[in-house]
Amino acid sequence: MPELPEVETVRRLLEASVIGRAIGTVRLSGLELREPIPRDLPRRLKGLRLVVARRHGKYLLLELDGGLTLLSHLGMSGRWLFHPDAPVSDMPHVHARIRFTDRSELWYQDPRRFGLLRLVATSRLGRDPRLSILGPDPVAEPPTGPSLQAMAEGARNSVKEFIMDQRRLAGIGNIYASEILHRAGVDPRTRAGRVATDRWDAIARETGAVLAEAIERSGTTFSMYRTLWNEPGAYGEQLRVYDRPGAPCRACGTAIRRIVQGARSTFYCPVCQPPTPRTRRRTPLPRPSRAGSRGRGGPRNRRPA
Repeated sequence: MPELPEVETVRRLLEASVIGRAIGTVRLSGLELREPIPRDLPRRLKGLRLVVARRHGKYLLLELDGGLTLLSHLGMSGRWLFHPDAPVSDMPHVHARIRFTDRSELWYQDPRRFGLLRLVATSRLGRDPRLSILGPDPVAEPPTGPSLQAMAEGARNSVKEFIMDQRRLAGIGNIYASEILHRAGVDPRTRAGRVATDRWDAIARETGAVLAEAIERSGTTFSMYRTLWNEPGAYGEQLRVYDRPGAPCRACGTAIRRIVQGARSTFYCPVCQPPTPRTRRRTPLPRPSRAGSRGRGGPRNRRPA
């Protein structure tokens, strides 16, 4: 699934390529995505001009004049593709074709159809059910160690599941959670409520660093994700642990391990990310037997004096 760096890459390319263009026509495939595309979308978009491309977490917010915003989520396999000139050939799985008045086109393609396209009044974005539950965007509002630690107080889920919780931080998914924790030196199995203060500082620092580096390289492509120009992201070659089970850690050479957390693969280095020491429980001493007590076989055997 495209995560924050991939969606930010698309946002930047949309900002550079389609902002200011006026919509002439819109054609829909008629197939449902995560939820049905409104049938009146072509009529409502016609004649509007794209004003600004924004993002929150994994959601694209394409603001139009007329007080409307096209809300888009790429789901598992969605992609926006821009054609500066009218395309000469068709493509499968294209569910929205936006044709601008200058004859350029913007297509939304989604083979697995888990994406989202919906028109929302810009003034009501903050109350949209998809957006209102999201936590802060870690690029727009970089987290700090103290803020993360305060959010995690008492949390019993793992630190990896914690930073992937979209209600806590919007946009971090499986790939970048593994990378952030490796660079921060934190065992992904550690309970979020038990992470030490200095480790939260490291997680906050590496969150900014990893996301910035991934955005700089247009994100990560394993199979489906493509940029606006149908090109793959280039951050995959920089991954330290994700999808590298058995390969040597780039920092220490130890074999990377794979485990499953929350039905998702987690990759980590057992040396660079040592387990968090647990407080040992005192083992209770055995109670002394009462004098004269009898077992099943009669009197207890006693050693001679």
